Amino acid sequence: MPGPGGVVSTHVPPRGARGPPRFCSDPGVVVLDAVFLAATVALFALVALVAKGVEKLGPEARPSSARTTGPSAPAARRNGGERS
Repeated sequence: MPGPGGVVSTHVPPRGARGPPRFCSDPGVVVLDAVFLAATVALFALVALVAKGVEKLGPEARPSSARTTGPSAPAARRNGGERS
């Protein structure tokens, strides 16, 4: 509705209009996000440290000995189960 002089008032936004987006309404939310992020990084670092410690507790890995293996299962089926 035009105001005096035929100019539409800009003080009241039209129905359904929104203001600029508010990314952070409360500064405490940003602090909680930072705390959550720090706790998540610390948790992953702790899990990695425990995994490395458990790995050192175990026996040394030995190379496997060479084995002679028969034909693979599909080859055995093609040959009627006979090994060469």
